[in-house]
Amino acid sequence: MKRVARRTLSVAVVATVSVAGCAELQPETGERLAACSDADSDPTRTVSFKDQIRPLLDNEVPGTKGCVTCHYPEGTTREGIEAVRLTLMPLGELRKGGASSAGRIVIPGKPCDSALVQKLRGTFPNGARMPKGGPFWEPAQIQLVIDWIAEGANGEDAD
Repeated sequence: MKRVARRTLSVAVVATVSVAGCAELQPETGERLAACSDADSDPTRTVSFKDQIRPLLDNEVPGTKGCVTCHYPEGTTREGIEAVRLTLMPLGELRKGGASSAGRIVIPGKPCDSALVQKLRGTFPNGARMPKGGPFWEPAQIQLVIDWIAEGANGEDAD
């Protein structure tokens, strides 16, 4: 009888851990993330790459760490360019992706499959959540990127 009870308890513990493990967790913080959706959160509003996305990438939004240091040619470390060959300036270079994200860094209409969104959310299959070492972007800032990609990831190379 003890053996049956112990096995039942083990199955219950495994089932509980498995169900709890289904929710995505933010690396390093353990905070729960909302499920990713390819839908534009506000179809009545168009996200501007030049005015809303580029300032986030350029580290021009107070309290937000951008990508300049590691993924821009003029960056102080250029670590992201050297390690994974990912340059985020200009937009044409961002669209090319890097060594592990080529062809899928930004997939117009499919933000959840786009490596950029996965890296910002901490769900990319390999590598660290970005920006490296944080502070990580707020959910609303990541949602802007999701919406921009859902809308087709439009913008000019000069943006």
